[in-house]
Amino acid sequence: MKWLTLFCGIVLTSCATTQNGLTVKQYHLRENMFNVDSDMMARGEVQRYLHGAVTKEERKIKAGQYYHVIWKEPITKAEPVEVVFEYLQTTSGSTVKRQVQRGGSNGTMDAYFTINGNDYAQHGRVLAWHCSVKKHGDIVASKKSYMWR
Repeated sequence: MKWLTLFCGIVLTSCATTQNGLTVKQYHLRENMFNVDSDMMARGEVQRYLHGAVTKEERKIKAGQYYHVIWKEPITKAEPVEVVFEYLQTTSGSTVKRQVQRGGSNGTMDAYFTINGNDYAQHGRVLAWHCSVKKHGDIVASKKSYMWR
């Protein structure tokens, strides 16, 4: 009886659902962060995003929002994966903008989405976002911001 209880516990534990393995890291680079008087750690992060920008105009173009999407799934064979990033900006009204990255995945996918330059200058910051990972047209993982409808 004890072994049967242990076996059922192991089977039920292995069938439990886990977190979808999707992580979205976001960074907002604003012009007022370009000062050299800021904290050393924050300055290092700002310099990483400003890499290659020499003039004031180039630095202004780099200002914006950066999203790093990490998706991990325990699989053994490589399959095509599509990461879809949808977002709403301040002055774009209810127009949902979309960026897509495709690639083959063997269980891990890194995608980088950037809203900067003229798009950021004209339409403002991102208010809400929704990120989803698709395989063969089916959504396998998704995450959204608090403000997404």
